[in-house]
Amino acid sequence: MQSLIRRSLAANRLLRQRVTSRRYATKPPPETTPTAPPQSTSRITRLENRLPRFLRRYVAPLRTAPLSHITAFLILHELTAIVPLFGLAAIFHYTNWLPPYISEGKWVSEGTEKFGRWMKKKGWMSEDEGKGRWWGRGETGVRVVVELATAYAVTKALLPIRLVGSVWATPWFARWTVLPVSRRVGALFGKKKVDAAATGAVGGGAVPKGK
Repeated sequence: MQSLIRRSLAANRLLRQRVTSRRYATKPPPETTPTAPPQSTSRITRLENRLPRFLRRYVAPLRTAPLSHITAFLILHELTAIVPLFGLAAIFHYTNWLPPYISEGKWVSEGTEKFGRWMKKKGWMSEDEGKGRWWGRGETGVRVVVELATAYAVTKALLPIRLVGSVWATPWFARWTVLPVSRRVGALFGKKKVDAAATGAVGGGAVPKGK
């Protein structure tokens, strides 16, 4: 009887050793973190390639940032370009003033050609108004082009400040704007899918219609 008990205890110890060895020999699967889709990272890469080298270090961490942060930064970057552009153009237009030196620089010439083609395409300026020098401030269309081009040059000169400000405000903007909006949109589309599935079930006869 004692020998039977000893053999049973030995078998239990051997079984426990095998289970313990298997548990420690099996490695847990590595944890994965959600990454941004390739389209978002490619936009960050294209933006980084267009920047001067001393500004690229501010954008480089966004390559591995969450999707909400990348979306927030791209929105802020566009807002910091659009708002100063049209805001400064409105100030120049209603004050009838243009900053000296800036209004005759290279960036103004580049902006003049860009906005001139855009306004001609929209039909807001005739071909005759675009001939000769652009500094014909007596003509309304040409005057607006020069004002937009000057605002474009000032906005482009403010790129370092705009970039640093956008990166600094990215976490806050993602937390209080991007994430709440994405949750609401996801909940809205999820509700629509549930309603569509219920409608299909009723129409197919899977669920009896209420009388």
